[in-house]
Amino acid sequence: RKPNETLKAAWRECGVRALERARRAGIRSPRDLLRLLPGARTAEGPTMVFPGPLAITLLPPSLTLLVFQLSSSQDVAPEPSSEPQLCSLREHPTVAFADLKPWVFNFTYPGAQDFSQLALDPSRNQLIVGARNYLFRLSLANVSLLQATEWASNEDTRRSCQSKGKTEEECQNYVRVLIVTGRKVFMCGTNAFSPVCSSRQVGNLSRTIEKINGVARCPYDPRHNSTAVISSQGELYAATVIDFSGRDPAIYRSLGSRPPLRTAQYNSKWLNEPNFVAAYDIGLFAYFFLRENAVEHDCGRTVYSRVARVCKNDVGGRFLLEDTWTTFMKA
Repeated sequence: RKPNETLKAAWRECGVRALERARRAGIRSPRDLLRLLPGARTAEGPTMVFPGPLAITLLPPSLTLLVFQLSSSQDVAPEPSSEPQLCSLREHPTVAFADLKPWVFNFTYPGAQDFSQLALDPSRNQLIVGARNYLFRLSLANVSLLQATEWASNEDTRRSCQSKGKTEEECQNYVRVLIVTGRKVFMCGTNAFSPVCSSRQVGNLSRTIEKINGVARCPYDPRHNSTAVISSQGELYAATVIDFSGRDPAIYRSLGSRPPLRTAQYNSKWLNEPNFVAAYDIGLFAYFFLRENAVEHDCGRTVYSRVARVCKNDVGGRFLLEDTWTTFMKA
């Protein structure tokens, strides 16, 4: 078996043995059941325990970061050599919230919310944060504020947005793209259903270098998921909804020297109501991770996780697929 399959089988075996021991001992409490596992301990504090190396902590609605480093020895789990050792592994420890408090930092700012975009800038020891109507630079050491810059929609844009039937809450500027590239930060916001993008100095967010249209680079609606990546050649690969109504999702290339390309419009075999998660520039390809409705199986409305790929040197078709990807694949 592969190492990960062996670990899964081992933990299933451990679980069966623990349940048998619990029945014989007449144990009914989950806290008592945890004590049966060798080396395990129960958590004190507002922490939920899951069957994996993950603890989700209930924290206040603000930007809260857990900042710590793991040693390289924890990256790869050793392959067990015998059955008795399998049930003694501590691959899924429970950590008390009190033990994590030294590494938990909380940041709030008056009037700011929706801290949805984070971009690390380790060379300058800072974290760039995009929120609703605000941009922040925070110290990586303790998440303290280095700079706060307001980036709100103007009054005319907000009035135009509300005249189209949108609420005041929707007619704000929600940052949805935030990418650090060298000495610049590229960012896009919904701008009250009138998407806009700009490049700013990474050390001074109030200094705007360039401002461009955000259509096909950022969604109109803040509720739509989007993702983007800038390649080493300076091309922007964005996966987002590119129309006001939210019915035209696309993976779109712009900027750079190559021609703009997109996925086929209104074709569910290419993209079927996707929720975009992440984008990566790897070698000759751009990869996109997403969730979408499955159409290849007759199983009703089922959501599948996907990975899509395009070649970065794609120039589109000459006739049939003009301005459209010819190398688009997904699995």
